[in-house]
Amino acid sequence: MNTMSDATVSVQTLEAQPILFVRRELAKREEIADAIGTSLGAVFQHCQAAGLQFAAPPFARYTAFGPDGITVESGIPLTAPAEGADEIEAGYLQAGRAAVCLHKGDYAGLERTYKAIEEWVETNGEQFSGPCWESYLTDPAELPNPADWRTEVFWPIADRDTT
Repeated sequence: MNTMSDATVSVQTLEAQPILFVRRELAKREEIADAIGTSLGAVFQHCQAAGLQFAAPPFARYTAFGPDGITVESGIPLTAPAEGADEIEAGYLQAGRAAVCLHKGDYAGLERTYKAIEEWVETNGEQFSGPCWESYLTDPAELPNPADWRTEVFWPIADRDTT
């Protein structure tokens, strides 16, 4: 399968984005897809039942990713803050500067996109300032060919000192 990043990293300045999400603590990478799928299903149902409007595509934010486990928060950006229920939590995607790169293809190739961002940050003297997230621009149910999938990766970076 063709999995790639266009490797063009840009800097965007983001506004704080209200979200609803479900947090999952995972032991292995192999659990990520199922956790995201079930979490997004729960958030979608809650939003539809509450009549909430989506502001952007669904996302998965990784607040921990290492040998001791993975913490993934999967959810939906909203047009206005809303309350969660049960396992669904309310929060925000981080405001400020972010390194952003478009990934084209299968999710298995996302590691190369993250590596491209890491290399760009190091080369440009930037510093990470928060957990990264993926915004799923295409729905695999609507576009079953992984070559057609598009995922935008956001990784917050520190504000530059302007003094």
